[in-house]
Amino acid sequence: MPSHSRRTRRIAGAGIVTILVVGTVAGFALAGRMGVRAGEALAPGTYKLAATLSTRQTVPRAKGTTAAKGAFSGTLKVAGTKSSLTWKLTFTRLTGPATAAHIHLAPAGKAGKVIVPLCAPCKSGAHGTKAVPLTAAVAITAGKTYVNVHTKKNPAGETRGQIKATAPAGGGGGGGGGGGANPYANVVVKQTPALIAQGKALSERFGCEGCHTLSGAASTGPTWKKLAGSNVKLATGETVKATDGYLILAIEQPDAEIVAGYSSGIMTAAVGNVTLAQSKALVAYIKSVK
Repeated sequence: MPSHSRRTRRIAGAGIVTILVVGTVAGFALAGRMGVRAGEALAPGTYKLAATLSTRQTVPRAKGTTAAKGAFSGTLKVAGTKSSLTWKLTFTRLTGPATAAHIHLAPAGKAGKVIVPLCAPCKSGAHGTKAVPLTAAVAITAGKTYVNVHTKKNPAGETRGQIKATAPAGGGGGGGGGGGANPYANVVVKQTPALIAQGKALSERFGCEGCHTLSGAASTGPTWKKLAGSNVKLATGETVKATDGYLILAIEQPDAEIVAGYSSGIMTAAVGNVTLAQSKALVAYIKSVK
């Protein structure tokens, strides 16, 4: 189990300027609205993606050029809890061969960690299709990600562009609008000693209790004590019930909601994807904290 200080160093090294805490389930209590309406899943459908790359957008500032530029285009297909990215990247006037290109998590003007590798090394016109974590899909559709191209002279990135997403007709995400129903709305996690033990082990492994106490005491995130089945007040003013389905969705899509009084984006920035099996085990453990 990694120490809190080691987790903090890892996040800081990636340039994530956010609260430096890591917890696999931290997102359901802390993660912010990144284009997904409270209580809803990312709307299914095909999102169109585009980005115009330039050196003036790079952070830190690119060395040896102000002329490097490029273009990124693609589609993001979302179906239930699965998503896939089809993309194409072109660029020109680099100081040398492109060593890699990625999608990073951060708003404009900030540097962030890699959440989707694209190619390494890369040539202009590179393209592909790949599955991406749903947490990454939520961030991409919400405009919280950027594409950049790396070179030997500029290993942190030489040209960069913020990704803009256009939601499918009648769908949500990216620019607001309606969302999809929670695919886990009717799921009930059956508590067994084995599943609770598995959830406890996962909580320890991912450092969840660095954000959530089991005693009812205040911390970076809401306590897990008596959380399951309780009424949760969101930053939107809505109140929702912490059912098993709510907890699972919150773990799988940590940026779908934000609890009133807490910060945003932590789990997506620091942790990444959690499997459905892991989510169920964690829910079983949360339900056991009375």
